[in-house]
Amino acid sequence: MSENSCKTTLVDIIYANIRKDITQGILLPGQKINTKELSERYGASLTPIKLALNRLVSDKIIENFPRQGMKVKSVQADEIDEIFDMRLMLDLYYTKEIITTVNYNESLREEFRKNVEEHLKIVSDLTPDSPVDAYIQNYSYDYKFHELFLKCSGNRKVVDMFHYINPFLYSNYTFGKQSKERDISGVKEHQVILDAILSQDEDALKEAIRVHIYNAKTAIALILKVYKIL
Repeated sequence: MSENSCKTTLVDIIYANIRKDITQGILLPGQKINTKELSERYGASLTPIKLALNRLVSDKIIENFPRQGMKVKSVQADEIDEIFDMRLMLDLYYTKEIITTVNYNESLREEFRKNVEEHLKIVSDLTPDSPVDAYIQNYSYDYKFHELFLKCSGNRKVVDMFHYINPFLYSNYTFGKQSKERDISGVKEHQVILDAILSQDEDALKEAIRVHIYNAKTAIALILKVYKIL
């Protein structure tokens, strides 16, 4: 294994560890990042720590302020609203193209089916004692479903915009706070979306998207309010 691949692997591990610490509330929204403390915590030099932090800045999980340093990003109610509104707009715009693309490509259909099937198993197995890795995996499947959906539009700029708005920013602050029932319902809503695509029913697809985004937006807003995360 080359030195570069080793360095990349180390950065990936540190990136994942920092994100876990944010998700678990060890690093809090608005908290200033101390690179020396992170270096000691993860047993790594400053170089991979800084590289991992730069990735988190790109993901909008960490904010970098000139002459002030880095802080864990705080999330605001209006920002969450805007993210969900943007997601709804993006998801609804290319429904016709997405239906055509998926129904002409067996590998895409299989990728969607596999995502929903595996995701449903993950959320069904979740318990209050499940590790943070299982929680992050849950949102990873959620993210990949919606990313794949937009990739089927054939518009790279739309996918880039999806990445840019960081559509699952809120997932860094809601660990263990969403009910298992809602997690399962969310995946079942993905199945409804997929069924509408496969039946080539654009009206049903648009309605399924609206319901899914509304339910997710409502659930997350309630969590953030109840736990006073905002």
